[in-house]
Amino acid sequence: MPERRIALVRHGQTDYNVARRLNGDPSVPIPLNDTGRAQVEALKPRVDALPVDLGVCTRFPRAAQTLGLLLEGRDIPRDVCPDLDDVRLGEFEGAPVEEYRAWRRENGPEARPPGGGESRIDALARYARGFEWVLGRPERFVLVVTHDIPIRFLRNAMADDDPISGAVRSIDNASLLVVSRAQMLHGITVMRRRLPAGAT
Repeated sequence: MPERRIALVRHGQTDYNVARRLNGDPSVPIPLNDTGRAQVEALKPRVDALPVDLGVCTRFPRAAQTLGLLLEGRDIPRDVCPDLDDVRLGEFEGAPVEEYRAWRRENGPEARPPGGGESRIDALARYARGFEWVLGRPERFVLVVTHDIPIRFLRNAMADDDPISGAVRSIDNASLLVVSRAQMLHGITVMRRRLPAGAT
């Protein structure tokens, strides 16, 4: 029997990506722009060739739109995994990327942005839970549409690098990464090792 696999896709481009602005609140409607839709349409033939039997996305419109375009014409069940949502930004919602990064440089990975944001450690713990949820699904080939940071953290962890500050610093829009169950499980293990004692 073929090994279980997971396909990870970052959503297509949005106007916020172009403007280098941040969106970590799924209730803010940031859809794909024309370039983003074209990126996803270009990726679709590669996804069509995969034996996907479950599609998963986050609560963000850009992720749901990307998944819908990728699975168009295929009768495949779909689900939502909030644990793989983008990072909650608090007062940095809608802010320029550079402003948030400057704040991060002045604060450690356990610091939470004011206004209800979450730290990078909070996000790492949540992403570990999200990927564990994906691995717990009974389907043999799961397509997951999510965001830059969860994929980046996982890629670093799978390479035995620091999930948060490892060599992989960004993930292209509408990029595809197919991993085995064993690879994802190893990545989750490394992610959990990075967490402080008692974090869940």
